[in-house]
Amino acid sequence: MEEKDWEASSSREEEAGFALDDDEQFHSGPKLQFRVGSSKARWVTELAMAEVEVKRGKLWTTTGVIHSGKTYCFIEEALFLSEIGELQMLGSEDDEVMIPLKSLYEKIAEEKSGCCWESYEVYRYLKGLGYIIRRHGVPWTSKDAAITTPSGECFKDKDDVTRLLEDMQLCDARAVFDVYLPTSRFKKSSPGEPSFVACFSG
Repeated sequence: MEEKDWEASSSREEEAGFALDDDEQFHSGPKLQFRVGSSKARWVTELAMAEVEVKRGKLWTTTGVIHSGKTYCFIEEALFLSEIGELQMLGSEDDEVMIPLKSLYEKIAEEKSGCCWESYEVYRYLKGLGYIIRRHGVPWTSKDAAITTPSGECFKDKDDVTRLLEDMQLCDARAVFDVYLPTSRFKKSSPGEPSFVACFSG
């Protein structure tokens, strides 16, 4: 009767199993999976923003801006929420086809929506830590003021922090995001002053 080296045999089988798992995992490619009941938004090219059509979850209390009763989100917000499966981005008005993540990445790379890769990386990092973030100088709510220009600048309602930063000479630093500490009592109608402002220099 043949003796079997059980230790060597079982380790070989485990290695073969790992290889198979790795093949299945890495050769299938990433798949975007939305959560049940995720929100839906439609990209509005003229505004370089997404208009939120279906809001689900508490995330909208700290995400997006409200303009004339409608909720809009900037490209960085739309991409972040799409990455975590909380938002389905749709194309033009009559188009029910979802915009793939690749297209959202391309919109960031084009830098026509007021956000570049560096800004998005900062946004994603801070949002991942739980901070409440808005694009600098853009009000959380507005009734009839312009939302923003494609460059991300806002020409109305400059707050105290903005004025203070403009008076300081900080080697060409430009404010990018207003950042608030995480809190369940946050209100867009009365957000208060940001905890800090994320700036880029150069």
